[in-house]
Amino acid sequence: MASRGLVSFSERDSDGRPRLDSGVEESFHAIQPNMGIVLDDSPIEQPGTLYVTTKRLIWISNVDHHGYAVDFLSLSMHAISRDPEAYPFPCIYTQIDHDDEFDYNEDESSVNQSFRDLSRVQEMRLVPSDPAVLEDLFKALCDCALLNPDQVEEAEGEGEWFFNEDEVLAGAIGHSNGIKSHDVPGFSELHIDDEQFEDAEESDEDVHN
Repeated sequence: MASRGLVSFSERDSDGRPRLDSGVEESFHAIQPNMGIVLDDSPIEQPGTLYVTTKRLIWISNVDHHGYAVDFLSLSMHAISRDPEAYPFPCIYTQIDHDDEFDYNEDESSVNQSFRDLSRVQEMRLVPSDPAVLEDLFKALCDCALLNPDQVEEAEGEGEWFFNEDEVLAGAIGHSNGIKSHDVPGFSELHIDDEQFEDAEESDEDVHN
């Protein structure tokens, strides 16, 4: 599980669940059926099942059993989005660290081409058939993100970004130890790894302590 960014996933156990990484202490934290997934601006893929483990998110299609996985260290932000102008259906919106490490030639194999395309995905939406599950799903993602702190940020003493609905509706959606602010419209709850926004413009009046 050393790879960062979005990757293809197909390994399943006999019960149909994803095969977890035996090399790390990975376990299931939450399972959400009837979940669609949207990668960047691609059409929605559904139906599928989302597995939240202590290390990553895994989505597996109910149709042909192809899937995707992304570790929590690659998620720079996840939020509940209910703004129909941002996306037609309520969903969990995530931003994924972009992996620039891979630079293939035009004559690369189709397998490598597919891998490269996934590694460049920067946005992922998780769209449940029942929007009522969003709050619990958001909490599960927050809980597991806390289990996977960025070691660089820990060494530098930087804090996590956490936001509540009151701060969002007030137009000032969060703070990181009173250091930075970042405006992201259309979200009712937000959790951001602030490495993604270390160059964000500071604005004390937008920070709620």
